[in-house]
Amino acid sequence: MKKTIAFVTALVAAVFILLTVVVTAVLYHGVYEDNVKVTLSEELDILSYLYETGEDITAIGGRNGRLTIIAPDGNVLYDSSSSIDTMENHSERKEVREAFIMGRGSDERQSNTLSIKQIYEAVLLSDGNVLRLSKNTSTVIAFFSMVAGPVISLVIILLILVVFIAAKASDYIVKPINALDLDKPEENNVYDEISPLLLKIARQKNQVREEIEDKERTRKEFEFIVSSLSEGLVVLGKGGRILSFNKSAAALLKEKLEDNKPFLACLDSPEAKDVVLSAFDGKDGETSFEVCSKIIELSAYSSRSGGAVVLMRDITEKSERERMRKEFTANVSHELKTPITTIMGFSELLANPNIEREKVTDFAYEINKEALRLRDIVGDIIELSSLDEGYENEIEEIDVKSTVSEEIGKLQHKAEENQVTLENRVPSSVTINGWNKVFSDVISNLLDNAIRYNKKGGYVKVDAKENNGKVEISVSDNGIGIPQDSIERIFERFYRVDKSRSRESGGTGLGLSIVKNGVERMGGEVSVKSSLGEGSVFTIILPCHSET
Repeated sequence: MKKTIAFVTALVAAVFILLTVVVTAVLYHGVYEDNVKVTLSEELDILSYLYETGEDITAIGGRNGRLTIIAPDGNVLYDSSSSIDTMENHSERKEVREAFIMGRGSDERQSNTLSIKQIYEAVLLSDGNVLRLSKNTSTVIAFFSMVAGPVISLVIILLILVVFIAAKASDYIVKPINALDLDKPEENNVYDEISPLLLKIARQKNQVREEIEDKERTRKEFEFIVSSLSEGLVVLGKGGRILSFNKSAAALLKEKLEDNKPFLACLDSPEAKDVVLSAFDGKDGETSFEVCSKIIELSAYSSRSGGAVVLMRDITEKSERERMRKEFTANVSHELKTPITTIMGFSELLANPNIEREKVTDFAYEINKEALRLRDIVGDIIELSSLDEGYENEIEEIDVKSTVSEEIGKLQHKAEENQVTLENRVPSSVTINGWNKVFSDVISNLLDNAIRYNKKGGYVKVDAKENNGKVEISVSDNGIGIPQDSIERIFERFYRVDKSRSRESGGTGLGLSIVKNGVERMGGEVSVKSSLGEGSVFTIILPCHSET
């Protein structure tokens, strides 16, 4: 920096010195040339005056310059420097032509050597002749060649002086900068010009410190997240030894995990060991095995460093759901088998030609009842399947009061048979977002259950209210109620609190499963409160309708 300051200072000074010399010389030469022109013009005026008064100007013409007298035809009558016999006609000379036309003329001509410039002034005399006076001056180039030696010497002396001063000045400028305390940049008091730089350094130091602190926080957060993962994470080195692991991994395996311990020694499952070994060969894989009554799913992935990353998940619950699915399939088979067997049995009896006539009606009624039950079971299964697979129809606005009234109308006859009163107390302004068919099925199943498991003279009431962007719909009854130990299971498929009563009343055991799945599919939730012998209240909460 010190050398740079000295060099730049010297260079700038040298440029300014040279520019000053050049500009001064040019200006001086210009002033000199202007003075020559003025003097030449004045001398020409004096000579013309003397000529007009009859004086012989030829005697003095050569003292002040080259004097020439030119006749009207352009021939030279007199020239103080050359013989008139050797001189050409001057009628086409610019200054002469201007004098003949305008009474006075001037011109400048440069010699072939570029070192001499000739200045001409001409005036028209009363006798028709033209009097011309000229002087030679040096050109700018010639002038510079004359003063080059002194100027160069002066420039060299000035440059040496400038370099010396620049070196001293750079020492003086740089010394305080070298003494800066960059650990506390904002506390330095040097130059006002450097203050913004020091403030920027201070800000950058703070920014770097904050970034380091942020990265440290991120590292701790990552460690916290990894340690909080429900999945077990184990990082293995090239030799299969444990580099790091989280608490979930230690909890999932019965073996105690330790850093630098061979991971394969912690696994009892041959399949799990094979998957981990394959990851070291660049082949990702997964398997499942059982540890302490838990089913663990293990996935192993190869890493760029030649090691492996192992993820473990407890899939006991997933396996339980798979078991429930299989049970559901078995239950479906059983539920379908019962009415089909009944229908087949009564059909065989009807095929007997010796059957009594009065029995035919009874058998036909039983066949029809079981066929209707079979239809209801199949319909409910199809509805549940469509809800499980996802409802693809477009979301629509649903008028809750209108839908409830429609479903009450469909079940009014059944309610009258069971001596149950149905009451729609939903305000007319309540609307929700959802699918009308799904919502209708939800309300229909809740009303049907409330009628089915009610008492003679009982009631079923439907209420609704809006609260914080949600609609809360409740279906309450004063029926037989639900035992507390069954409340958590009533939404399971084919679960019945009272199996005998359910079959007698025509229930399929899927109604409340349809309610739960339908409400959840529309982004809501369902809950129930019940007291045995006093009745039940089913509450569903769904999003209000909003304009989009």
